[in-house]
Amino acid sequence: MIKLLLALVLLYTTRPAAGEFTAGASAIDCTPTNLPVRVAGSIRETWKNKITDKLHVRCLLLNDGDNTIVMGTVDTCLMGRPMLDEAKEKARQLTGIPVANMLISATHAHSAPAVMDAHGTLPHPQYRAYLTGRITEAIVEAHRNQRPAEIGWAVSKCPEYVFCRRWLMKPGTAFSIPFTDAKTNLAQMNPGNKNANKIRPTGPADPDVTVLMVRGIDGRPISLLANYSTHYAGAPDVSADYFGVFAQEIAKRLNATGQSPPFVGLISNGASGDANCNNVKSEVRNKYDRFIVANAVVDAAMDAVGKMKFEKSVPIRAAEKELSMLVRKPTDAEVRDAQAFLDEHQKDGKVKNWPDDYARETVLLSKWPDRHAFKVQVLRAGDFAFAATPCEMYGSTGLKIKQDSPFKTTMVVGLANGYSGYLPPPDQFQYGGYTTWRARTSMLEHQAEPKIRSELSRLMKQTLE
Repeated sequence: MIKLLLALVLLYTTRPAAGEFTAGASAIDCTPTNLPVRVAGSIRETWKNKITDKLHVRCLLLNDGDNTIVMGTVDTCLMGRPMLDEAKEKARQLTGIPVANMLISATHAHSAPAVMDAHGTLPHPQYRAYLTGRITEAIVEAHRNQRPAEIGWAVSKCPEYVFCRRWLMKPGTAFSIPFTDAKTNLAQMNPGNKNANKIRPTGPADPDVTVLMVRGIDGRPISLLANYSTHYAGAPDVSADYFGVFAQEIAKRLNATGQSPPFVGLISNGASGDANCNNVKSEVRNKYDRFIVANAVVDAAMDAVGKMKFEKSVPIRAAEKELSMLVRKPTDAEVRDAQAFLDEHQKDGKVKNWPDDYARETVLLSKWPDRHAFKVQVLRAGDFAFAATPCEMYGSTGLKIKQDSPFKTTMVVGLANGYSGYLPPPDQFQYGGYTTWRARTSMLEHQAEPKIRSELSRLMKQTLE
């Protein structure tokens, strides 16, 4: 109760003047305090008992004096909608910011504790509850840290560490398993640099590093938010992966360390569902780690900063829409076959390999509702837009959203406001391959991708009205 009253007092004592453009940012530690933990990102249960680097919830808030929006990133792989809805509602009660104006996305770090059930990894309920509270705290802290500001944005490129990881293969050579609903598999994820059976990537990768920055009227940086569409670059044990390194390094490059309130650098994941850092076109695997990738993206972000023209005020708007789409569910016969396989091969309930995993996914998905509800969202800051989905979008989807946008600059954010799985464009299902395989991580109807793009286009136009 004392914390609630204090937050309410701070809310009213930090309210900006009408018509004044302000910005605030926050970085709240969300590193697990109890080890070991299950980390997300694998089909099999994986435990870690050491901390490589700290995890954070990071938020940037923009306020034009009439409307406020919040963009947040969380160092985690996936987040379910219920925990985010809870965190946002609590933040709304403490700040007055509408829930529809809050965009909270997972970075897709593969070295963080699991907070939702996916493949063979179960979540940690206690850590999930802890993280939910930290998300609320980060939003409230960013609201508290508001001060007069100016804003700029620009786009640079970093093609060195984003490549399509889905390759068309010679017939009969693509990796295939049962229980996926794929009639045939012509595409394979990560086929290997020296695989003579690979033909070509199944689509483009998006090399953009899109950057939005706010600074105080005294010129001191407040926050820089970047966006890049590579899947991740990981780390041993518990870590924020390359996303955490980016946040640290961008502060150094901007000479923004040691400030009060602290400068906050953050990076969101774009359309990386079919992309990663590995250049499979070369016969020799390119060398990279979280430090190399982060610093390359920092270089691109700094190039973008050099192009920016800062504005003292821009209109802030928000719009979101809940959509309901069909779930690609298995037939009764497929469920019987999958359950028989599990009865014989998975007596301990643990996922050991790909067939294990997809047999289990078939049974679990059969118990889902026939339709899945989720939100898509657009936030506007002047001639800059955030277009957000809860999906892992392909590079082609991200590029189309940007191409169709009425805004000068558009940041496409994935894994936002919940999780609704991979989002293959309709033409990709004919090729099969991991990201199309039916599971709780890829379950939306075949026409979901164009429907989502269409709704985002409508929402972008709505925020211009």
